[in-house]
Parts: sequence; structure tokens; C-alpha cells
Amino acid sequence: MTIAGGPVQIAHWIPKKHVTAVVASRPKTASNWLFQELRAAIIRGDYRAGEPIRQDAVADAYSVSRMPVREAMRLLEAEGLVEQVPHRGAVVADLDADDARELFEVRAALEVLGIRRSFPMLNDAHIKNIENAYRALTKAKRGEVIDRHREFHLTLYSAAGARLRKLIAEQLDAAQRYHLRFGRNDMVVSKEDDEGHQALVKAAREGDVKTATRVIRSNMIDSGKSISRSIARRQQLSEPQ
Repeated sequence: MTIAGGPVQIAHWIPKKHVTAVVASRPKTASNWLFQELRAAIIRGDYRAGEPIRQDAVADAYSVSRMPVREAMRLLEAEGLVEQVPHRGAVVADLDADDARELFEVRAALEVLGIRRSFPMLNDAHIKNIENAYRALTKAKRGEVIDRHREFHLTLYSAAGARLRKLIAEQLDAAQRYHLRFGRNDMVVSKEDDEGHQALVKAAREGDVKTATRVIRSNMIDSGKSISRSIARRQQLSEPQ
């Protein structure tokens, strides 16, 4: 792997899949760049829940000093992706039922606001992008659904403003970790989901904020509850009898 400044020597203990194949350039701060790299790896499932992240090995793998690694860990911990465990250090946080409910409640609040900010400002180009994103989602193959679903949602908020779209995108990414764990990546879009997506496209064309917010809120809350129940069942099955 080669990044600005020379090749990265990957520490032997870190599987190469943990390091993005190609990084064209680093951002202004190494800590933010490293945070984004590690965040993406955790969300993809490259690092599994409970897996330790050794700071010295990360520093070697990404050719950075210990300082940006510590800052990146702090940012990951603030997002709930990493937790500090006595005698083990930083480990990837487990998937938690309460966290899932909270995550989808946050998504509901942000995406409802996104609809309210975006829909009154949509123009013909925005609508065309929404329609194209919907068609791409309907044609998505297994393993592509999450990415096409993310793109579709973000097009709905095209006119909401960069700050809000960034917040929404971050929560979509956080939700991806739960979807990947519970099979969404290998699923086709259900009939119920597709009906909701069609309703959102129609609402976008008509500037129907009320319908769109109702669909978004209902979908987010139902998803959070469903994933929370799945996690609770898994925990019950894993408990000793």
C-alpha cells in the first residue's frame, strides 16, 4: 500500500484487510485521516466486536506516530465504536440493543429534519437524481443493497445543507455496522421497503413533506426495534442455561 510520504509497512498482527487498499492523500491532520480509516474498518466489520486495537501496531501499520493514534482512538470512543477495557486497552465496542434503538432514533430525528430542510428546495435536477438513485436501488444485487440504500437516502437530503447531510451520512454509516451484522448486506429490498421508497420518490416530486417525514420516522423506529430484538435474542441464546 502506498500513501503520500511513502509505502506503509503493515504490522504482521493486522490482517491487510484492516488497511484501506489505496489512500490517495491524507487530510490536513493525520489523526482525522486515521480516525476515518479505522472507523470505516470497524463499520465494515474488519475489526470484530471485542477485538483489541493495539496502538503501537496501528502506528506501525499506518506509518504515523503514537499521538494521532491516541487522538483517533479518542474520537472512536466518542462515537461509541471503541471502549477502554481495564488490562486490555482499546477494544471494538459490542453491538448493543440500547445503542441500536438510540442510533435509529437519532437517525429518525436527523432525517426528518433533512426532509423538512431539503424538500422545499428541491429542483428538477435533484428530483432526477432521486429517481436515478431509486432505480439503482431496485436493481441492486445481493451485497450492493446497503450502498445503494445509503445513496438513495442521501439524495433525498441534497438541498438540506452540507452540515446536516454530513451528520446524516455519519449515522447511516453507523447503522451499516448493525445491518451488516444482521444480514442486510445479503438481502434484497423487501416489498414493504420498496413501497416506502416509492412513497418517498413521489413525495419528493410533489414536495410532500408530511408524507415523507411520516415514512422516514416509521421506517427508522421500526428498524431500530427490529434490530434491538434480534440482539436481545442473540444475547439470550448465548447466556448459560
